[in-house]
Amino acid sequence: MLPNVRSSNDLITSRAATRDGFLKQAFTKTHKAAPYISEAHELAHVLEHIEDIDQLSHISNPRVQAALIAAAGFSDKARGWMHDSELEPALAQVLEHIKHNAPEAWREEIVYRFLLTRGDTLGGSIRNVTGAEGGFQLSRAIVAALEAGGIQHTPALSKSNKAKTVSIEWLNRLLVFDRKPVFIANNVDAILLDTSVFMPGTVTLENPSSFLACGELKGGIDPAGADEHWKTANSAFGRIRNIFGNLSMTIPSLFFIGAAIEVAMAQEIFTRLQDGRLTYAANLTVPQQVADLANWLISL
Repeated sequence: MLPNVRSSNDLITSRAATRDGFLKQAFTKTHKAAPYISEAHELAHVLEHIEDIDQLSHISNPRVQAALIAAAGFSDKARGWMHDSELEPALAQVLEHIKHNAPEAWREEIVYRFLLTRGDTLGGSIRNVTGAEGGFQLSRAIVAALEAGGIQHTPALSKSNKAKTVSIEWLNRLLVFDRKPVFIANNVDAILLDTSVFMPGTVTLENPSSFLACGELKGGIDPAGADEHWKTANSAFGRIRNIFGNLSMTIPSLFFIGAAIEVAMAQEIFTRLQDGRLTYAANLTVPQQVADLANWLISL
């Protein structure tokens, strides 16, 4: 029995935690939306000085061109897959459509379309932040547990995102986040390795005997997506069990940590804890459960 998970009810996300999670998301969206709002104001200012919509095809300002491409419905990711020779006629078609449907309000139409595309970009950005939340909170809890125990450790941060921890090393343990071992052929959110089995400088994810634990981390707070996140995690656990079973090797400890855990989902998780298919589980919105999981990991 886990210290702070004595029944399935202990795993259920409270209404207060869900509310606080949505509030946090709203503040994050407000912060991340600021640059897009600024771009929209800049675009609107430029359009005020354009007398005819046909003049837009001759604007050479790269920022304005990028904004117009966004107004045409192309995200930054889509732009990366297309050549200017493909984007230019597409933009011309959209401008012609706007000219036909909003001959007097074409400026506002362009700004609104720009905001629609940037809104989709913002949504993707927020999903990325939410998805990384589990790893962030777990890494913070592990560092706190290591510091409390006086254990020397070395966290490594992502080169592209200094707020994201990609690994934590201590003693003869290495915890890596969001990695895809070739022999598993799928991404695993967290993997704890026993580095004592490696020669110095030869640590790899392709030695199954070094695997001590594998975890799935789901940071989304929306109850509507909870069941799907659990299905994805449960499938990953089944895949790991099958792979290690086929290799006739000890299955690593499996753990789950999620922010949105509903009643039926909590019951399934607790059942798997009882029958041994899961070794540990925690609700991301319950700090003590996250701390317990961190202490358990560093004890392996």
